[in-house]
Amino acid sequence: MMEWKDNSEHLLTDNVEKILPFANAPVSSLLDDKGKSLLVFPLSFQECEDCIGSQHLFDIVPKGKNYVVKTGNLAGFIGLNDMYITIRSRFGTENGDDYFLHYMLKKVLSVNLFNLKHTVTDEQVFDFLLYMFPYFLNKALMQGLYKEYRRNEYNDCNLRGTIDICRHIKCNIPFNGRVSYRTREYSYDNHVTQLIRHTVEYIRTKRLGEMILHTNVDTQENVSQIVSATSTYQKQDRQQIIKSNLRPVVHPYYTQYVALQKLCLKILSHKQLRYGQNKDEIYGILFDISWLWEEYLNTLLVPLGFKHPNNRQNTGGVWLGYSLRENKKRNVFLRYPDFYDKERSIILDAKYKRQIDSVADVNQVITYLYRMKGHIGMFVHPTADENELKSYSLRGYGDDNNARLIEYQFHIPTEVSSYEDFEKNIRLSEITLKEQIANRNFPSSFVACF
Repeated sequence: MMEWKDNSEHLLTDNVEKILPFANAPVSSLLDDKGKSLLVFPLSFQECEDCIGSQHLFDIVPKGKNYVVKTGNLAGFIGLNDMYITIRSRFGTENGDDYFLHYMLKKVLSVNLFNLKHTVTDEQVFDFLLYMFPYFLNKALMQGLYKEYRRNEYNDCNLRGTIDICRHIKCNIPFNGRVSYRTREYSYDNHVTQLIRHTVEYIRTKRLGEMILHTNVDTQENVSQIVSATSTYQKQDRQQIIKSNLRPVVHPYYTQYVALQKLCLKILSHKQLRYGQNKDEIYGILFDISWLWEEYLNTLLVPLGFKHPNNRQNTGGVWLGYSLRENKKRNVFLRYPDFYDKERSIILDAKYKRQIDSVADVNQVITYLYRMKGHIGMFVHPTADENELKSYSLRGYGDDNNARLIEYQFHIPTEVSSYEDFEKNIRLSEITLKEQIANRNFPSSFVACF
């Protein structure tokens, strides 16, 4: 059993050969989609914005007679045969409790997960898939109930489609007043909503199933929508419905249904992560903690009026330039700032880093400030130290508009005795951030110029 922290270096003196299958390889090569019993969230369900799939779980580099392990932005549990590795957030307590990771999972996904301090069981990991259902369901239903054309067959006196001559002769000769016909109708009752309905009914049969389906008011309402829309639901059709959903949803609008469809298939197909059952099989569950950090800040900032662009949905993006073709302007260089508030003239960048990159990160935010005529560019990154704010005045156009770069260090409590104590203290950090943003209260206690 090995225990490390994210974005850290750890001396490795033995068992190098055992962990080599995990090391120096793209995360995408370890995924369950490639025959591995490994779940990486959210990459296993949708492409992650920070290209986590191309990053390494960790790297092993020589250091004298030993080796050093360098971890990245993934945290969780992974194993191979009898080798177990736990990667915690770097804000875990000294006794191994990772309250910070659990808190973000709770805030972002409404999931009160298992304790990653101990070896995770089959049942717990499969429960994770079930707990994820409300999150993906609600994200998808925000785009509306999925609707598509569906072919239906009828045999009645209300002809409204194309006559099915062969079936009509077979069923209605001698003539009995009915006509066999086919229609192509735009319907909410289709193979995708049926898949969701089958998943709902399956979850009802599981331990804590009703609790999962009643996570919040949105979940209850969305489950009711699915049930109402799928009047043709039949339990015995489950395998046929699974088969009809093996091809991913392709629709320019209903983009969030791709992840929901994939999750439902995993649940209904019983693709549990098997721990140690097959020799030389990599297994476990990992979380992209940088994605969690951004989505956690989203829960704090959107209620304040911030926009959170989404490059997977092609919403909220900013065009940096244009080209002229046939005397027409063509937008080019589409970019997606993490958060922005036009009213307060703030562009905010979420960074799960120990330190802000004074070149790449600064260039990125200054570009957004220039393009959007912003006055405040703000980095928010977590730290175990007390809340600290650094303010930098900008030259050029920035000087003319009193523009500033703000580096805000968000305090993550680590000296705590319990999860309840952690929640109490991190909520103080949340209140401080909200108050400073709401009031644009950025004191110039530290000012420098670029």
